[in-house]
Amino acid sequence: MISHPVAGAVTALQKQALASRDTYELDRIDRALDELLRNPTDTSTPAQHRIRSAMGHAYEALERRRAIAPVVPLNHERADHGHTDARYLVVEIMAWLQAEPELASAERVLLDDLAHGHDATSMARHLGVPLPRMRERISRARRHARTLWRNAEAAA
Repeated sequence: MISHPVAGAVTALQKQALASRDTYELDRIDRALDELLRNPTDTSTPAQHRIRSAMGHAYEALERRRAIAPVVPLNHERADHGHTDARYLVVEIMAWLQAEPELASAERVLLDDLAHGHDATSMARHLGVPLPRMRERISRARRHARTLWRNAEAAA
């Protein structure tokens, strides 16, 4: 029988996979699901902590894979030699943003809008908030997210 925390974590990761179109993120989610289902009856850790841990271990496994067997482009004329794909970090940050339990939903929405290319002016207009107030909200959300990110990095 699968425990409630594991079932919640699996459901959350499946929803995240359905919303993603990024193969790297899908690989991470697949590895994280495998890890979660290795011990389906464990009830000692809440779902959000399980997700963060499983996604972190999946990241490490994929990085080890990249170190052992780097990706070889099929078309050598179009190969970008020596370039590190910055999208890996973006995917990790976006996944963290959706899963971080200590972010308020309003902060999550602001940061997600920023990540998708909106600026303070368009967000203020959309929400009917004065521009200086929107800039203040964005600044506070970023500061809080940076603190949470640093704490998560230090704990890992």
